[in-house]
Amino acid sequence: MAWMARLSERGRQRHGERVAVIDADRRVTYAELDRRTDGLAAAFHAMGVGRGHRVAVLSHNRLEVLETYFALGKVGAIAVPVHYGAVPDEVAAIVAGCETSAIAGEEELLRRLSRPAGCSVLAFESGRYRDAVASGDRPPPLDIPDDELMFILHTSATTGRPKGVCVDHRSLRSVATGYLADVDPGGDTVFLHCGPLSHGAMVLPLVYMAAGATIVLMRMFSPPGCLATIRRAEATHLFLVPEMLRFVLQAAKRSSASLPSLREVVYAAAPMPRPLLLEAHATLGCGFRQVYGITEGGGPVATLAPSEHDYTSAVPRGAGASVGRAIMGTVVESRDDGELWVCGPGRMRGYWNDSAATEEAVRDGWVRTGDLGTVDEHGYVHLAGRVKEVIIRGGQKIFPAEVERVLLEHPGVRDACVVGVPSDEWGELPFAYVVAPGEAPGEAAEFVASLKGLVRERLALYKRPVGFKVVRELPRNPAGKVTRRHLRTEAACHAAGLAGPRS
Repeated sequence: MAWMARLSERGRQRHGERVAVIDADRRVTYAELDRRTDGLAAAFHAMGVGRGHRVAVLSHNRLEVLETYFALGKVGAIAVPVHYGAVPDEVAAIVAGCETSAIAGEEELLRRLSRPAGCSVLAFESGRYRDAVASGDRPPPLDIPDDELMFILHTSATTGRPKGVCVDHRSLRSVATGYLADVDPGGDTVFLHCGPLSHGAMVLPLVYMAAGATIVLMRMFSPPGCLATIRRAEATHLFLVPEMLRFVLQAAKRSSASLPSLREVVYAAAPMPRPLLLEAHATLGCGFRQVYGITEGGGPVATLAPSEHDYTSAVPRGAGASVGRAIMGTVVESRDDGELWVCGPGRMRGYWNDSAATEEAVRDGWVRTGDLGTVDEHGYVHLAGRVKEVIIRGGQKIFPAEVERVLLEHPGVRDACVVGVPSDEWGELPFAYVVAPGEAPGEAAEFVASLKGLVRERLALYKRPVGFKVVRELPRNPAGKVTRRHLRTEAACHAAGLAGPRS
């Protein structure tokens, strides 16, 4: 029995009457979830979906998505999650690339697609789905080893075309046991997951389910909806990315919302601006847990506990300046070129049908993260930026994350992103985008002058941005990461003719 089937069975045996999933007004216990997914697995089997078959799942967050994942795990099939915001051509490319034999999802989204020949479709709203989960049927017993694939998770593609990360049952099992060896969420955990169930962050709900937690879903994230859901479900844990947290805080201030049940905010996917962390801690009064992870590493790689955060100083100190320590069973190492590599049973099997990319990313059992950083003597991982984002100015390396941290010290800056722009003289020069509420978009002269004064005090001459642009917000993908390639293209035009500082 593979991990997903064992996880479902374990939930029924140990936490049968505990609520497993809350989706709006619907509540399903662990016993009900196991029974419903048995029936759904039997239905997939009757549709001809079996071991090794790929099934695309196209939907907003909802109970049926998790049920489909468990059901596919029980018949040995492979789930291919697709973000609900993908356009038909993007969905078609993923469906064709993974050679899917079926598509499950929301009826409205499925109607927009042209179904490939021989590809079955199962709509969540259909009578066929309702009959399946209510049938009481069970799929044929299968002995599925943990090294068989469970998911093909497509990367967020901040720099190019997304790749399909192959995740097996062993990865899910090892990440869950490793994470929970370091993190004890408690038997009464109610975990509100605000991220899509269609990318790497969807591993976290499965991890918390291994601890018997109740998982709360939102169809789509909205700040008022998030606050209302926390209160209604009495959520103890909240997962989101920092930009979501900013909007939640704004909504909380407008409504004077009290969230007495909330014990911990789990954040990932993007750096947490220091002013935002301090404001959030003061406003919400709960602990914060950072999760550093990559889809290729199985999801969570390292975590910084609430007790290790520094909630007092403007510049983080000690462990609070890191992203945490590797979870049990995972090793993080900084190689000679400064890139972080990850080794452990949670790592991916490779990229789907892309041996060249796999050979580049996986070597001797280690996965390259694409992140630059160090690991100190106590095992804390410190990030310096992305390998592909390093700006080379006249042979000198500039790490955007370092410049961004300085810009975020400015009281008027809410967010910042630094990208490289071409220079005939220097090769590349740094250019900064800043989000500053109250400032008009463009180049507010006095505000930009204050930014220049700050970087003069804090950064070496060659690291200082040659230009600044004030924007209302930074462009982000569904995973919450800034789409830097779009900013680089725009900045190259905006910064044409700017000269770098002499050093």
